[in-house]
Amino acid sequence: MDAEGERPRLVVGRIERTDGPSAPTVLADELRRAIYGGAVRPGEHLPPERALVEQTGLGRASVREALHLLETQDLIERRLGRRGGWVVRSPGHQAVARSIEVLIRGQRIRAEALLEAREAIEPACASLAARHRTDADLAELDRIGRDLRSVGDDVPAYLRGNVAWHLAVVAASHNELLIATMTALSDVIHAGSDIEGFNSEAVRDAALHAHDRVVAAIRAGDPDAAARRMHRHVHAFRVQALDAVPHGDGPHGDGPHGDGPHGDGPPSPSRPGRRSRGTSGAPPSGGRG
Repeated sequence: MDAEGERPRLVVGRIERTDGPSAPTVLADELRRAIYGGAVRPGEHLPPERALVEQTGLGRASVREALHLLETQDLIERRLGRRGGWVVRSPGHQAVARSIEVLIRGQRIRAEALLEAREAIEPACASLAARHRTDADLAELDRIGRDLRSVGDDVPAYLRGNVAWHLAVVAASHNELLIATMTALSDVIHAGSDIEGFNSEAVRDAALHAHDRVVAAIRAGDPDAAARRMHRHVHAFRVQALDAVPHGDGPHGDGPHGDGPHGDGPPSPSRPGRRSRGTSGAPPSGGRG
């Protein structure tokens, strides 16, 4: 927007109705391309709804639906007042994370694929963290480590802290795309990590020991050791998590390799009989993720 507050003169062509994507989807795609291409910059306004109706030939309901699609993707926001209207937002990693999570849940991506992706990405994040971490990053990792040791037998608090620790490692990489990707993966993976018999005291202690070794490598600025130790940690978690998920024998597939109740992602903590009670379970080799 210029100094006088004038709206940018973005013009969208007429949209013909076809048997393909719906008209609101087509308009949303056109506006998204204009935003990504820089035709409308963050802080600038899209044309008013009335102008979009006139330019595209669509009804007001279709135009509003297209704008709400972009709003749910965090690309625009509605502002009130004299200079109100739909304004382009500065893209952040949360928008990318939300899109990835929609893909994961919408496509019912199996648990094994999610864990494989995590195993491929997190060691690289740890390696970058060893190269780029700041004193503030190390202080945050140390703080989370102390908090994790103070939760005692409060397994839900441990699980939340565990997610925070992994995301703190990724944050220390200072790579926005990796931060967005791992935010989405972690939200989904850890939603199903409250598994009975999987979060015993021995398991948690082993995980904290693995965390300490990863942080030591990051603090020392040793990318190879950080990547190697993180890989060992998340690989063990992948193997044990898949073993811990019961294999179904119904029509939708078998266990985490199918696409049914146990194969469309990690088990939900709300499923009956799945909650961890911090009970038995052999300690992994630093595996609890």
